[in-house]
Amino acid sequence: MTKQTPLLDVSRMNIVFGGLRAIENVSVQVSEDEFIGLIGPNGAGKTTFFNAITGYVKPSCGEILFDGKSLARKPPSKIANCGISRTFQNIRLFPKMTVLENVSTPMHSTPKYSVWAAMLGLPVVKRVQAETDRRAMEFLEILGLGEHKNRQAGTLPYGLQRRLEIARALAASPKLLLLDEPAAGMNNDECSELIELLREIHKMFSLTVMMIEHHIDIVLKLCSRIYVLNLGQLLAEGTPKQIQTDPKVIKAYLGERRRKA
Repeated sequence: MTKQTPLLDVSRMNIVFGGLRAIENVSVQVSEDEFIGLIGPNGAGKTTFFNAITGYVKPSCGEILFDGKSLARKPPSKIANCGISRTFQNIRLFPKMTVLENVSTPMHSTPKYSVWAAMLGLPVVKRVQAETDRRAMEFLEILGLGEHKNRQAGTLPYGLQRRLEIARALAASPKLLLLDEPAAGMNNDECSELIELLREIHKMFSLTVMMIEHHIDIVLKLCSRIYVLNLGQLLAEGTPKQIQTDPKVIKAYLGERRRKA
C-alpha cells in the first residue's frame, strides 16, 4: 500500500533568535483530514512553530512542505493563498468593522472583477458583493454569530470574538486550519460548546486542523494525534492515550498541570 504524502511536512526545522534556539530540530507530519494537537509548557515554542509555517518567522534551517510544495521564502499572504489559515493567541480582528465585514474581507483576497469595473460601479461588482455577503453569513450562522452581523467586532464579548476569528479563518477556504489557543479565556461551559463546534467544523468542511491548546481536555477529546514540545524540542508524539501515560510528558507538562488543578 502506498504511504500517504503528508499535507504538511515539517522536516528538521530550527529557529534561532540571536543566541536563543526557539525551535531545535523539530519534524512534524500532518496528513489530510487529521485533527492534530500541539501542546507543551509556556515558552515551549508552539506559537513560534505556527509563525514559521505561516511565514511570520523564517526558519534558520529545515524544510516546510505544504501539499508537496515548499513554503520557503513565501510571505504570509502567499502562504494563505496556498490554503493555510490561522487564528492567533491574541485576537486579531478589525474592531471598528462589522462582524459581517470581518468575515467577508478574506474572500476579497482574489479579485473577481477588474479595477475599472469597481471604479465604474458595474453590475458585476454588486453581484460579487452580494454573493460574498451570502457566503459570509453562512459562516456566521455556523459559528452562532448571525444575529450579530451588524455589530462592530470590538463590541462583542470575548468568547464571541474568538468565534468570529474562527469564522474569518474559515472564510479564506483553507485546506489546513491552525488554531492558536482557541479556548483561551473561556469558562467550562464555553469550552464544552467549543469542542462540539470544532468537531462539527472539522467534519463539515473536511478540514485538516492543527491546534495549540492548554485546555488538555479539549485536546484529548478532539485530536487523533498529539505532538508535545518542550524547550523548543519535540518531546513526544502519539495518540491521546500514549501522551497521557508518557513519563516524559507527565514530568515536563501534564504533572505540572495536574498539581495546579
